[in-house]
Amino acid sequence: MKSAIEVLNEVHHAGKENPNLYEAVKVNDGVFVAAIVGLANQLERFNQTKQDKITPAQVQALANDLTRGALSHRVSRVLAEAGVNEKEVALKIYQFLESL
Repeated sequence: MKSAIEVLNEVHHAGKENPNLYEAVKVNDGVFVAAIVGLANQLERFNQTKQDKITPAQVQALANDLTRGALSHRVSRVLAEAGVNEKEVALKIYQFLESL
């Protein structure tokens, strides 16, 4: 079943191709309300995911783990893993950088 947004999107695209369609097709006000509520829910979920920031773990690192070469090697490993599960790793990297 199509969502209200999908229905409105199809009517909009069809109306752009044939403007007379708007006169022939009447869309129920409930569809507009459902579309607005659906967009509001999506926006709320999006805002919640932006707030779910992780904080870096409290880890003790040795001095040699904090060298430029060691950090570069770790970043390279993370980016190599991103090829397997890119979206999840990219989200973790983003959340970590935001927490800094």
